Amino acid sequence: MQATHYEEIDPDPFIIAGVCLQSAAVILQLVQISLQKNGARSSVGAINNRHQTLERLEDAIDDFDDAISKVERTLRRESKSPEKEVYEASFRVSVGIMQFSAKGVKEFHDKIAESTAKLASLTRWIGHIIHQDPDISSELGAEISEAVAGASERINAVMANGGAIEAVLNEAKMVRDACKAGIAKRLNDRRNL
Repeated sequence: MQATHYEEIDPDPFIIAGVCLQSAAVILQLVQISLQKNGARSSVGAINNRHQTLERLEDAIDDFDDAISKVERTLRRESKSPEKEVYEASFRVSVGIMQFSAKGVKEFHDKIAESTAKLASLTRWIGHIIHQDPDISSELGAEISEAVAGASERINAVMANGGAIEAVLNEAKMVRDACKAGIAKRLNDRRNL
């Protein structure tokens, strides 16, 4: 039986936080690489293609951020009280309560699907850089670690304590922004072209 457009349905606000959490976890792999000091070196081909690879990674992060902004706009438009129902809600599965129209729920899930597709691209580019260019992976990881010191611990604490979804969204955004800043620095540095 299909829901009417007037019936209210409860989507889970945890979903957006989960997707953002994944984006942070993928990028924070670079921090782990920077700590390993395994001696792997980037190939000449990877160094020659570094500019293009970094541009692709930057685009993937931007595309993901745009997709998450669309999800948040949908949440703000559909939720009767976005601060309470979304941002202050506990980071727990099936705990948050929102009441959307059937159309609003479909739009929410369509936007989440778009953001997960963008997350897949981000994940692929991070994996590519880790595999192809360990030098830049380590450098970016060290800068991200410095810029968002303790991000992993704060995210883990929110997960353990069921803290507010807003804390997860903010931490994940700081990680993505730190990665973009490291990329921009390298793209502007003529030595890496």
